Amino acid sequence: MTDHAPTLRPVRDTAVPDGERVAARCPYCERPFRSDHGRDLHVGERHDPTDAERERYEAALEEERDELWLFHAKAVVALGVIYAATVILYMAVLGTFF
Repeated sequence: MTDHAPTLRPVRDTAVPDGERVAARCPYCERPFRSDHGRDLHVGERHDPTDAERERYEAALEEERDELWLFHAKAVVALGVIYAATVILYMAVLGTFF
């Protein structure tokens, strides 16, 4: 019988791609991040954050929700434009044959 707890997640080596700099590091596990935003999300989801870190996590999460809403809005508008263009093109093609 072993006297250590099983690892829940595999340990992954992380590295910043060549030509990029490390913008932030996790204060708990030293994982590198491209932005403070990514680090704040990681700390809030993977570690036991302090009150200040919790506030930064909630702000980063709200920013991510806003960006996701904007992406969805753009996708809906793009689909609407594609649908309208297809209908107009279809009507134009049918109009030339009939």
